[in-house]
Amino acid sequence: MMGAATLSAIRQHAHWPAWRRAIGLLFIAAVLALIARKLGAIDWNAVLTALRGFNARTLLPAAGFVVLSGLLYSQFDVLGCRYAGHPLPLRRVMAIAYVSYTLSLNLGATLGGAGVRYRLYSRAGLSPPQIWSLFVVVVSSNWLGYALLAGGILAGQVVVLPPEWGIPAALTQVLGMMMLAIPAGYLAACAAWHGRHRTVSDHDIYVPPVRFAALQCLLSAAHWMAMAAILYSLLHTHAAYFTVLGVLLASGLAGVVVRIPGGLGVIETVFLTMLGGQVPHGLLLAALIAYRALYYVIPLVIGSLGYFMLEAHGKRGGV
Repeated sequence: MMGAATLSAIRQHAHWPAWRRAIGLLFIAAVLALIARKLGAIDWNAVLTALRGFNARTLLPAAGFVVLSGLLYSQFDVLGCRYAGHPLPLRRVMAIAYVSYTLSLNLGATLGGAGVRYRLYSRAGLSPPQIWSLFVVVVSSNWLGYALLAGGILAGQVVVLPPEWGIPAALTQVLGMMMLAIPAGYLAACAAWHGRHRTVSDHDIYVPPVRFAALQCLLSAAHWMAMAAILYSLLHTHAAYFTVLGVLLASGLAGVVVRIPGGLGVIETVFLTMLGGQVPHGLLLAALIAYRALYYVIPLVIGSLGYFMLEAHGKRGGV
């Protein structure tokens, strides 16, 4: 069946080859050991005190950025539907996008990002090739913005890596420029080859116009920046915004390598390692706990309810 082939192709792109998974397992073991060491040194009374200190003036702006981040991410699916050529109602696209994203954050990319998205869009009337095209746009959009921001931060040396990592500043600048070359090359390719078709994994894709590509980059960058603003709001300005953004991007990459659903423990360890010298550990971990509640747990509850609502409506046009 074509549908099975499409879902299989999506899953293959969500998994790494065996040797990379082996490296990932070794990395997981190292990270788990680091997590245990970091969390074992935490003064949990200080964490509880910091959590009690969060009031409406702190939590409401953070919650607002959570909503903004979700709205921005849902635009990836809106672009994907436009690219796939399916006139699905905007309200339904955004609902499916939000449900898929919240489940992907907490349950992993294969189940939430690919499996749930495939099921909901197929029930909404999209064909397997259209779902494949949409999925390509969503994934590429997310990482184009990431490369744009991470490349700029590394090239501009906005975030100073811990000295014990032993990574020369010149190397981080080179890495930053290489990352900036990804969105730059994509935009150049779209400008030069707009409308040309290519076959990838037996699926036909076409090169979008440069305005479409630029919108992908800008929306994704705004999404990542909104995510960083959540933590920045919770940290009471104890760290510069672009420093928080840089550490968040580093934790995002670490989460991809380790592949623990929700990056549980990984995000916390990266922040404690990179920001522990600037922000009191009690406040930092309290902010990360609040961030998990606002960005992961509450949206998971809403997304799960939304999933059952979408399933109940089946192929009907409403949400």
